Amino acid sequence: MTIGVAAAGENAGAAVRAAALAAELMGHGAIGGFAVFAIMDDAGRVHHASCQRGGVTALDLPDDWLQARRAALIESGPDRPEPLVQFLPGADGVGLVTGHRLPNRPGVDGVALNHAALHLMGNGVPPADAVSQMLAAHPEVDAGLIALSASGELGWGNTARVARRPDHGCAHRDNGQCRVAVLHNSIHPCAPLAQAMVDLAWYALTGETASTRALTLSPDTPITYAAHDRVHIDAQRRILAIEQADPTLPRSPRRANAVYLGSEVWQDGGRIGHTVSELIADLADGRVTGTPDPARSLILMKE
Repeated sequence: MTIGVAAAGENAGAAVRAAALAAELMGHGAIGGFAVFAIMDDAGRVHHASCQRGGVTALDLPDDWLQARRAALIESGPDRPEPLVQFLPGADGVGLVTGHRLPNRPGVDGVALNHAALHLMGNGVPPADAVSQMLAAHPEVDAGLIALSASGELGWGNTARVARRPDHGCAHRDNGQCRVAVLHNSIHPCAPLAQAMVDLAWYALTGETASTRALTLSPDTPITYAAHDRVHIDAQRRILAIEQADPTLPRSPRRANAVYLGSEVWQDGGRIGHTVSELIADLADGRVTGTPDPARSLILMKE
């Protein structure tokens, strides 16, 4: 498994989804396949949604799930062993445990590490301690865990084996009211990706602007030839116009790259950053006419 995310706070479900979208848009590797998304509702009940292909955008998540105050996700390549909830177990009134690599690997007692951590939490052990105990007892198991309690506490970490990998990423943020943690592996770029995932999750949790931001593209956006690659946005981060320096920019209807990687981002007449992902869209007569997947009508920028 390549991505594990958990968040607590208002709109935690939306935060987890935003983090996964950042990975799918910006990262390269085993992503966009199977996904398990879980929330705990206000009554402490755990709910799951899952798919084998398509990643987080293939999940039809209700609005109240996105507004949930406790949420987690695990995602990787397609076609993983059923039942998929084995990779992200939860218990009513207790919490959720996600992770990456193989968090469902059995420990010395034969119990999967993620289930064992959840059992410890059910016995009153805080998430950070539950994770630490599992990792310390199994240093060479190929697993990383993120545990989220019903009260919104988070604990996360990797075994010594996973920590030695040069391709693992980790990022987290906590302001006392909201918190989020991300673990991933085998996706590039490593450290920048983890931070980008947390940036987007943090914006969903708190509304605070971070270095990485998501821009939205609407149909009928004009796209014109220019001496530079540039997008113009408004205060709500909506793309108002696209300029491309490619002289072969198609005029006839076709699907093509609408926003080029590294394009300048301008707002109110000044440059504020550059794009760090690309966006494929349907183009015709100098305008964007649609996107292959409305859930992917986003592009990431960085200051």
